[in-house]
Amino acid sequence: MLWFEGSIPEAISSAKSRGLVFVVVVSGDDEQSAQLMSSWEDEQVSAAASSCCVAIKVPASSETCVQFSQICILPSWLENFCSACRKWAVAMATSL
Repeated sequence: MLWFEGSIPEAISSAKSRGLVFVVVVSGDDEQSAQLMSSWEDEQVSAAASSCCVAIKVPASSETCVQFSQICILPSWLENFCSACRKWAVAMATSL
């Protein structure tokens, strides 16, 4: 997966200027996160995602994740948070 290398605001700006979906993937050290990351690293998923979104990976224990979760309140079961640039959001859970 080609992860965005800048900050969340830079990723949002990039997605907005390119008309793509902004995706934040929160990764942790547990088995569920490992499964999630292996899905994102799949060659077909990576190829499909590169044409429709700007994705950034944020470690669950990072200050960036803490700050992001204060702005976008994330339920504990939420693994991915996708926010389109035209003021709509989609939350995807890997499992409930």
